Amino acid sequence: MKLIERYREIAIGGLETAFYRWGLFVAQNPVKVILVSFFLPALASLGFILFRVEYALDELWIPSTSPYRLNKEWVSEHVSSTTRWNNVLYQNENVLTPSTIKLMFRVHEEMVQFRTNGKSFRDICLLVPVQDLFFIDPERIDSGATTLSPLSTTLFQVDDSDDGIWGDYDYSEDDYEDYASDNTTIIDDVFSSSNETDEDQDQDTEEDKLKRFKEGKESLKDLPPDVYCGLVTRLAQRCYEGSILELWEYDWQTIKDLTQRDIIEDLNRAKINPWSRGEADFEQYLGGIKRNESGAIISAEATWVQYFNRVPEGADLVVQGGIGLEFEKSDIDSLNWEEHLIKVTGQLDGVNGTNVVSHTSRSFNDISFEAVYFDIYKMGLGYIIMFFYTVFMLGVGIFSCILGLGAAFGISFLLGFEYNQTHHMLPFIAIGIGIDDVFVIMETWYNVHNSRFRTASLEEKIGRTLQTAGASVTVTSVTDVLAFSLGAFTIMPGLQAFCVSAAICIACVFLLQVSWFVAWLSLDQRRIQQGRHAILPCIKIDATNYDANAEEGEADPWLKKIFSFYTQLVNSRLFQALALVITLSLLGFGIYGSINIQQRFDPSRLLPGGSYLRRWLNFQKEYFPLFGFGAKVYTGELDYLDMAGLNTMNAQMEEIAQPGPNRILRVVESWWPEFKNFLNQHNKTWEEIENQNDFQTELSDFLYSVDYARYQHNFKFDGQLVCGEPAPKILATRDRIWYGMSSSLPPPSEYLPAISRVDDIVDSGNFTQAFAISPIYQAWETDAIIATELGRNLSLALLAVALVSLVFLANFLICMLVMACVLLTLVDLVGALHFWGITIDVLSCINIVMSAGLCVDYSVHLAHAFITASGTRRERVNKALVSLGPAILNGGTTTFLALIVLPFSQSHVFITFFKVFCLTVVFGLFHGLVFLPVSLVLLAPEKKTRETNTSTSVNNEAFQSDFVDVRL
Repeated sequence: MKLIERYREIAIGGLETAFYRWGLFVAQNPVKVILVSFFLPALASLGFILFRVEYALDELWIPSTSPYRLNKEWVSEHVSSTTRWNNVLYQNENVLTPSTIKLMFRVHEEMVQFRTNGKSFRDICLLVPVQDLFFIDPERIDSGATTLSPLSTTLFQVDDSDDGIWGDYDYSEDDYEDYASDNTTIIDDVFSSSNETDEDQDQDTEEDKLKRFKEGKESLKDLPPDVYCGLVTRLAQRCYEGSILELWEYDWQTIKDLTQRDIIEDLNRAKINPWSRGEADFEQYLGGIKRNESGAIISAEATWVQYFNRVPEGADLVVQGGIGLEFEKSDIDSLNWEEHLIKVTGQLDGVNGTNVVSHTSRSFNDISFEAVYFDIYKMGLGYIIMFFYTVFMLGVGIFSCILGLGAAFGISFLLGFEYNQTHHMLPFIAIGIGIDDVFVIMETWYNVHNSRFRTASLEEKIGRTLQTAGASVTVTSVTDVLAFSLGAFTIMPGLQAFCVSAAICIACVFLLQVSWFVAWLSLDQRRIQQGRHAILPCIKIDATNYDANAEEGEADPWLKKIFSFYTQLVNSRLFQALALVITLSLLGFGIYGSINIQQRFDPSRLLPGGSYLRRWLNFQKEYFPLFGFGAKVYTGELDYLDMAGLNTMNAQMEEIAQPGPNRILRVVESWWPEFKNFLNQHNKTWEEIENQNDFQTELSDFLYSVDYARYQHNFKFDGQLVCGEPAPKILATRDRIWYGMSSSLPPPSEYLPAISRVDDIVDSGNFTQAFAISPIYQAWETDAIIATELGRNLSLALLAVALVSLVFLANFLICMLVMACVLLTLVDLVGALHFWGITIDVLSCINIVMSAGLCVDYSVHLAHAFITASGTRRERVNKALVSLGPAILNGGTTTFLALIVLPFSQSHVFITFFKVFCLTVVFGLFHGLVFLPVSLVLLAPEKKTRETNTSTSVNNEAFQSDFVDVRL
């Protein structure tokens, strides 16, 4: 014990002596200190030259070594274009009515006729092949083009739809009869071309075959290869629009005369999609379906229409920024088109009682960004309220926080960190923690002024103030800096950047408070002693009407009176019992909530309740609940030896897509099963392919067959795919899967095992390169690590509290009590968040980590005041509460004022911010001003009385007033 006492005397005494001397220096040289403390932050702020913004979610919240990041880089290198998904949802009591169908057509026409930068919808839409050799697109005829462009063979220059409506189409003889007579020109052109390129051909035999083919008496495989290739490479293309309007091929002449009976009959009888010439599946576009006794559809409450726009290779990409929730590449044409769709649906919403709501690829980022930045003025208003309250109470103290904030940003940018969304919260850290320090310094100044040093020189009073307050704010500041510094070892780049910036910010603010602020305090006290005007210091006030001591005197004496009365309660057995009961009750409440709080990122929470996208999501959950997120399965280079792996992978994918309690996938869309079907149609199996040339030949024939030509876009080849020749080497392939769990937004307990299972299946193929990836994986992968990272950062924060408290307070029991206060605050906070509707996600994680830094101040200041006071433990608790209780309460009040406007926000970001820090203030003040004093009265050891050097300490000096010094 003597060793600990000796260490405490050296550690605390040495720190106090250092601050005493620093206070003397500042008071003697205030102007020099002000200039230097202004110049250094200004110099550090030059780091803004390197200012950069990072909004991409994967760059912020997913580790750089994560498979998702690596896979995304691979896709960026190999994918030449992308597809943007847009849709409109219509809802009414029955949407299968003439009025709703006409309304849908009106939206369709508005979008088809819209032009951006001279481009029509067809110029930017996703083009897909019409599954009919002899179909001629009327739009192409009108434009004078009778020869259609061959399909590209570059992977993803045309992307498939999310719903996979392009089914196989059986081209029977009857199907061709309707088209052959109208398309003889194409056949004759192809045949003529073949004659010119092959002089050795048997003309009569080919003519006979072609004639029989046109009459439906000959199959495609019996045509000459060059004639066949000429036909399949000229397949027409149409814009992909998933809609029940395809039933009538978007033809107004047909649609305007439809009756409700016509609509119902056409829908139930459709076997072939007239628009795509593929298998019909219009039921997938309907929700809230009602059927008659025979199972026929008689009405539906909702339907949706899908549009797919293509961002071509080489387009000038546009980075929207926002909050980083845009998942697909975008160019100006696609963004303009989507903006027009949002405008049109907004204008037509409610027509004929029909809800018309859209969801475009830009919608989520737009609305969530607007929600945050439309309400950011409320956060600014909170800062303004805090600013005026602080200026009224403390004068220039808040400017130290502003200077420190600027310096912290500059240093962070110099270190290579980028500005991200979390840095919006840094001003709150700077002001919240910095102002607490100012309140402690000022409260100590008033205490010194009312001590025996009342008549001492200004330099001596400033020295005595920093002797006490400097040590106290050092403990809290070092604790916060260490806590955030340890948090910087997180694997999440965005959290790392925030923790580093926060640590630098707290350090800068601390240094400025004990230099810049104290220097201004010294100058202001000189003004007071000289009787000069506060606003116009060049004017001296008449000494007969001016009392300098009154202006220098007590701040908030009514607060000291309240805390003086409060000390009597703390010493009451009844109050102590009540405080412990409340503490234990809150602990039980917090533990239960902490155990049951959900770990889940729900993107819909970022949307205001009245937004069109929130309405769309509500309708989607009600009418299309099983519509899950889509993902793409990529492979790298493949050859014939990889067919066994493809077969294994696809068999397992189909297995987990089967209906049942263990179902993970809703749809699997892969070229491999279709390739096997193609081989079976030719009386072959994949096992019979024994070399690379045979594999490439069969693959080429497969991709140029009428039924399977649409799968060309699933491949990227090392060269051009040519009909009739072996396919080039495969560089990459792509399949599509759609999740189909309990809901469209399943909980982590479902989707995390689902991702793991899909990854295991992909790995089972033993390919050199293979993976599944989806934009939603960004959120899901963050969910997989966020709880671990939160627990890790909070544990490190507690470790920082323990280390700093033990070093500076040098009392194991009080160190444990301070840790208990912080731990109890955090447990109560997380538990209360569960009952207040908050889940553990990136937003709440960042806020909780910040709260750990704030709640330390509420207990450490009081613990330090208790350690340095003299007398019995009851007297020391009383002195600590009276001397620093007002400062701690003022610090909490200031923090709360910054939050006072946020409950009226529509943004989930600010609502979460308010809830976390409101609870932090409440629980932090309770444990710092109620639980800790009661615990100290009951558990703290008595302090032995020792003589001290009264020239450097006021530990045993009572105030001349009714109150006591922090050091008493």
